[in-house]
Parts: sequence; C-alpha cells; structure tokens
Amino acid sequence: MLLYTIYALYTALALLSFRWWPVRTAIPAIFMAGWLLLPVGHFPPAEIVGSLPWWIVGLALASSMLATKAWVAAVAALAAGLVFDRARVRAWRPRWIDLPIALWCLWPLIDGLVAADPAPAPWLACLYVTGSWGLPWLIGRIWIVDAADRAALLTVIVGAGAVLLPVALVEGVAGPFLYDALYGPHPFRTDGMVRYIGYRPLALFENGNQYGIWIAISAVAAAWLAFLRRGGARSRWARPLWLAVTAMAVAAQSVGALLLAAAGIAFLALRGRAIVRPVMIAGVASVGLLGAVHLSGIVPLEHIARNTTVGQQVLGAVRGVGRGSFTWRLSQDAKVLPAIHAAPLTGTARWDWFRPFGTRPWGMAMLILGQFGLIGLVLAFGGVIVPAVAVLFRRIGYGAWAQDDDALPLAVIVLVAMADATLNSFVYLPAILIAGGIAVRPRQR
Repeated sequence: MLLYTIYALYTALALLSFRWWPVRTAIPAIFMAGWLLLPVGHFPPAEIVGSLPWWIVGLALASSMLATKAWVAAVAALAAGLVFDRARVRAWRPRWIDLPIALWCLWPLIDGLVAADPAPAPWLACLYVTGSWGLPWLIGRIWIVDAADRAALLTVIVGAGAVLLPVALVEGVAGPFLYDALYGPHPFRTDGMVRYIGYRPLALFENGNQYGIWIAISAVAAAWLAFLRRGGARSRWARPLWLAVTAMAVAAQSVGALLLAAAGIAFLALRGRAIVRPVMIAGVASVGLLGAVHLSGIVPLEHIARNTTVGQQVLGAVRGVGRGSFTWRLSQDAKVLPAIHAAPLTGTARWDWFRPFGTRPWGMAMLILGQFGLIGLVLAFGGVIVPAVAVLFRRIGYGAWAQDDDALPLAVIVLVAMADATLNSFVYLPAILIAGGIAVRPRQR
C-alpha cells in the first residue's frame, strides 16, 4: 500500500513543477525525476534474500513486477501535460512513424492470446508495455516538437545527471545505501558495486549498470552543450556541468557505458569529416552480422571470442580493462538459445521463459526475443532506433552535416542507450521519449 501511496503522491506533486518551469522543461523533468526519486517497485521478499536474484528482468518488460516507476513516471508527465498544455495535445497528429511502437504496445496482447501459457496475462502485459514504452514515446511526440524543445530536453538530461552528484560522492565512498534507507532492501545493492577504486553508486535505480549508463548519457549531452554545438549562446554553467557529470561517469567505472559514451562524443566531434559515413555504415553492418550469427547459434560469439585469433585479441583487450563479464554474458545467451529457436517469431509470451535453464540472458534484446519473439524485438528496438538512424542519414544526405541542430546529439543518445540494452536488461528508458521527440521533423508535425 505504501508503494501505491508514494506513486500517487508523486503524480499529484508533479503538477507543481509548472509553477517554476515552462512546459517544455517541466514535462521531461517530471519524467526524469520519476526515475530519480521513486522506488523501483515491489520486490517480492523471497527475491531479496540469498544469492543474486538473476531472474529479475528489469522494468522494461512485463514480469511479476507490474506496479513500477517505469510507467508511473510516464503517467505523471502525461497527466501534467494534459492538465496544463492541452493545446499541444490537440495539435498532435499520428503518423506512420508511430506505427511500430503502437504495434509493439499491442503485440503482448496478440501474442499472448495464441500462446499456450502466457505470463503475465496478455491484457496486463499489453497495458504494461503501453505504459512503459508507449506513453514515453507519446510524450516525446507531443511535447518535443521544435528546436527550443530539443534544447530544453538536452538541458534536462544533463541536469538529471548533475543532481546525482551528492549521491555519487557519498555512495562512491561508502557504497550503495540510499535505496535501502528510503525504501527497503534492494536485491541488486551489492551487484557489481565494488569497482577498481571505491564503489559504483546505485542511487534509486534498478541496478548499478543503469546508474552507469544514466550518468554516461548525461555526459554526452553535457559535452554537446559545452563544446560541440555550433553557433548559439552557451550557458555559463555548461562547462562546469560537463566537468561534473563527466567526472561522475568516470568515477562510476562502468566501462561499457563509458566506451559507448566516448564513441558517441567522438562521433559528434568528427561529424563533419568524410570518414564518418563509411565508418557508420560499416558499424551498422557489423553489428547486424554479428547479431545474426550469435542468434543463429551456428557459431556463437563466445566461440569466436575464445577460438579465433581476432577474437582472442579482442577478448584480451576486454580482459585488460577488467571486463571479463562480457564473455560470461555471451555464454548465458548461448545457454538459452534452444528456447528462442523453438519459437523464433512469437516467443513464449512468458516473462520467465528462461527458468528451465537456470540462468537468463543479461541483455534486454535477448529477453524480448524469448518473451515476444523476433516480431516483438523488431517492433520494440526498431521503433526506437529507426528515428535516430533516420536523423543521422538525413544529415549525410545534406553533405557536411549542414543542418546542425540538437536532434543530432539526441539521436546519438538513443543509439548509445539501445546499444547498452543489448548487454544490459536495466536500460535507459528515457531513450524512448527522446526517440519520439526526434521521430518527425518540425515542419511535418
């Protein structure tokens, strides 16, 4: 009951944000603040004690945890917008680009009705996906509609990282404790908390990995606002904020998130160079090929990593920075591939489809494949990634990135978040809102 009271109170208090901020800032701020402040959800007691509860899949998918902040944050932001800015709602029109996300929201219902033993119930899974994916997308489509909105969103993304500075300072030294103190035991409090120096904070997130990608993405947005944006006035706070969130990202020591953020910043810094186009095309092709090979099970990536010269070199480099867990994650994927191959298109419609194997894949992409099949994966990931890729390729079509606006770093942030989601199940769900905000060019809205 306390959980529902906290969620209801937050939704009511969110309306007060309009006393201090304009709509374009208040809406994304309410959504982000929900992730920063609210309890994750109700962790069943049996899943807290004992060893690492590997079967908890994260809030992006419908599971045994249905009352979560993934959809409460979105409901609070949408409710505030409906109360204070109905003009934007009336101006919004659906477009073809909305279709993949709309179908993804309906897919759990369709898939579950033909499945032998769906869990959770198809209508509940449909409502959950609609709340955690569909509503953030809709918020982005309605309230991120022009250059000023995109600039405000980037500022909110930076601020959502910077406000965690006190937590970073304290938990980085003492270890994660804030969630337990406020809301009770967190099942992933100790998971990966010990870093090379000190501890990785948890704050009020699902997992330390989620904290790591959250801060890393804030650093990408901060780098754009402080150094990489061309033209326009810069806030006097831009560079101090960049320094703060970048230091926090480095201190978190989430190596995967740091590498993705560094790649995103490098791309933005080199966006006018001729090399960008071939590198981007080669990267997309390589990821697609490796993913297909891995999912086929014919030659698992773990086998390539351990038994080929190139694979051993890459594996050695990964281990050199202390990230031996990469091959472990690939090995967990390989163990559950038989279940995916048994129903490749539609999946099992069960959130715990992996239990017979005594393990689960650690990436959201594989979890979606097992629960909702290839159709679900294409709709979910494709619906979010396609708008970002379209922004990048439109810029290529303009030559030397002549149309240089804030849609570009937002697209990069979406791709960084979804790349992280291939190896982590505790994902950066604000990427869905961001994707909705860049899905349609302003003159088409």
